[in-house]
Amino acid sequence: MRALLAFALSTLLIACCGPVAAQNTDPLTITAARLLPGEQIKLDGTLAHPAWQRAPVFDRFVEKAPENGATPSQRTRVQVLFDDRALYVGVTALDTKPELMRDLAVRHDGVIRTQDFVVVYIDAIGTRSSAQWFRVNAAGSVADGMHTASDDSEDFAPDFDWDAAAARLPQVAGETPGWTAVMRLPFASLRFAEGRQDWRIMVARRLPRQQFHLFSSVPIPRDAASFIATLQPLAGVELPASHQFLSLRPGLTMRHSQRAGATGASSATERRTDTEASLDLKWRPRAELVLDATLNPDFSQVELDVPQLAGNSRFALFLAEKRPFFFESADLLRTPTEALYTRSFTQPRGGLRATWRGPQWAGSAFAIRDEGGGLVLLPGAFATDYAEQPASDSLTVRARSDTGTLALGGIASARRYAGGRGDNTVLGPDVGWQIGPQWRMRGQWLHSRTTALPDATGRLQSAAAVDGDRLRLRALRKTGSSETKLGLDDISTGFRHDSGFVNQAGIRRIEAFQSLGWQGLGPFNEFYLNVNAFQVRDRHSGAVVQQVIRPGLWSTAARNLEWWLEFYAQSSLRTSAQAPRLEERYLSTGLVMTPASWFPLVDVSIDLGRLADTAAGPSVAGVPAGEVRPGGRFNLSARLRPLRALELEPRFSGAWLERDGTRTYRETAQQWLAVWHFDARHTLRGIVQRRSLDRLAESGVVAEQNLSRTESLTYAWRRSAGTRLYLGFSRSREGRVAPRRLNETFLKLEVDVDELRALGV
Repeated sequence: MRALLAFALSTLLIACCGPVAAQNTDPLTITAARLLPGEQIKLDGTLAHPAWQRAPVFDRFVEKAPENGATPSQRTRVQVLFDDRALYVGVTALDTKPELMRDLAVRHDGVIRTQDFVVVYIDAIGTRSSAQWFRVNAAGSVADGMHTASDDSEDFAPDFDWDAAAARLPQVAGETPGWTAVMRLPFASLRFAEGRQDWRIMVARRLPRQQFHLFSSVPIPRDAASFIATLQPLAGVELPASHQFLSLRPGLTMRHSQRAGATGASSATERRTDTEASLDLKWRPRAELVLDATLNPDFSQVELDVPQLAGNSRFALFLAEKRPFFFESADLLRTPTEALYTRSFTQPRGGLRATWRGPQWAGSAFAIRDEGGGLVLLPGAFATDYAEQPASDSLTVRARSDTGTLALGGIASARRYAGGRGDNTVLGPDVGWQIGPQWRMRGQWLHSRTTALPDATGRLQSAAAVDGDRLRLRALRKTGSSETKLGLDDISTGFRHDSGFVNQAGIRRIEAFQSLGWQGLGPFNEFYLNVNAFQVRDRHSGAVVQQVIRPGLWSTAARNLEWWLEFYAQSSLRTSAQAPRLEERYLSTGLVMTPASWFPLVDVSIDLGRLADTAAGPSVAGVPAGEVRPGGRFNLSARLRPLRALELEPRFSGAWLERDGTRTYRETAQQWLAVWHFDARHTLRGIVQRRSLDRLAESGVVAEQNLSRTESLTYAWRRSAGTRLYLGFSRSREGRVAPRRLNETFLKLEVDVDELRALGV
């Protein structure tokens, strides 16, 4: 009778109090406490403020890796406070062996698994389709980004306005040492819906020791649909009455350049000094709506892309986005295909953008005026061609609706080139479907119409419209010990997407992947046997463009070790429909590991065997047929900490091919990056890049030699995501004979007006 009465009373209580009361009964709920009027949290990394004594403590952490579901070896506590402007997340990371802590300062977005860090995932919409994440390591260095559930990907590109600090716990007899971190997450940086407070959160902690442990505040099963599928409730947060904010970020770029190049038998030198002002604006008139505008932005010399090998590649290479205008709700721009490749906007002079995020649907639309100057991809079945990119005006609209296990979306993109050179329009729907606990399906159909077509000289000109279609389907099945992937990509000959990334068209690709794994097998944390296969056919001739079947294994172990080995038992490709198939056969292996605390990361991969040289061999229909030759490819990157303040990142890539014992092709790419950390905000960064290409002349093959070198030295002061200063010098050299040279000194300053007001400026 007492049990029945207790059940009836609890049911009545839930019915009367609604979702909040029901949510608070969840043992996984993290509850926030409000700061009292006049209380302010000093961001010094400690939890010394009396308000932390009132904040409920959550400490039910569980190990995610290497042993899923195990009890963590070290205790972790999390507390949440809030006021009318921000959330404050305090984390206590206890550590019985503090001498093993890895607490070195790194540059922004350099916080990775080789360091002691904590991370907070916030899904303020509550659908668990995406989450903003914020990391801080034990030295106070930070990183942030977006996690997208549909493809379970982590994107470091977006930057948010937030602050964090870390501090060591004092050594007190009888108490466990460790470190603490405090994050200040302004409501202005979080994306949430008006009147809804079904927020989701997860806190995780990385503990790199002999084993690299990951603890999380909520269990994440091995067969979870995504890493953020089990985000837990965040209760008690009371949103401020007004969610509006206006952010103005004026910028100034001053650049002095000296360019020298060969013209006939004499050289010419050009000197130029430019001063340009820019402005970035972000306005949120209501909780769900954010408006962005940019005028005359400048993104040069702040970052340098990692050089890639292209001397034996037939297709265009993908580069990651680094420009702030495209970061707002970056997960919305992700689709089953690379339907939006924002690097295709080469030199935007101005842009307007509106983004809506609600519990049922979300969308983003942007208009950009681009001065061009880059390349337009002209995809084919056997290679990517190019045309010079004219100036253009473009409009892109992206929308998505999440309804539980079903996500429906669509995209429309139109680009019109200046001077009446035609246009390119693409539109179509996409779908994501979680079919039960194990199966997931994603698909997208796109239709394109293009009137900007290359003429006999390769320049884009307006012509009769060409239509094309693309259909992309992917299915994934994931269990605790296996993974299955099936895919289809059908792209018609006329399909082109000048605002997306399409480097191959007129093909049909089918792919399959199967893996079977074991946990805790001997010295391995995980051990998987894999089979990967795909085939690409030319839709016009039916010829096989490429076909690969490769069995392999993948494993993880102590010292952050990840090792794989694959045998390309059948790997063939063609350079044209009439050319014979080139039958490759080679081994591919690689590893990632942490050899020591001063050597936190090494990443190496190598291919050895018989590889295709697509530029060699007799010509068939004007295209080299290619030959299979002994050769190899390698990639090596590392992170070194010879001193606490000095961070080194060398990268080396290379490829070579031989014929009758003679090396006929060799290409290398190198990058040395060094960062001196004066403190968490001030750094001095140097980069040296070098690329070289050497190809011997053969029958039907023209000798080719090229050498490029770039050096850059930059002082950076980063007060926040909105207030930054860069001062530096760079020089580059292109070509072996009569090289082209460019020397440049630059200053780039960006300020956040709100921060200036807070300082009384």
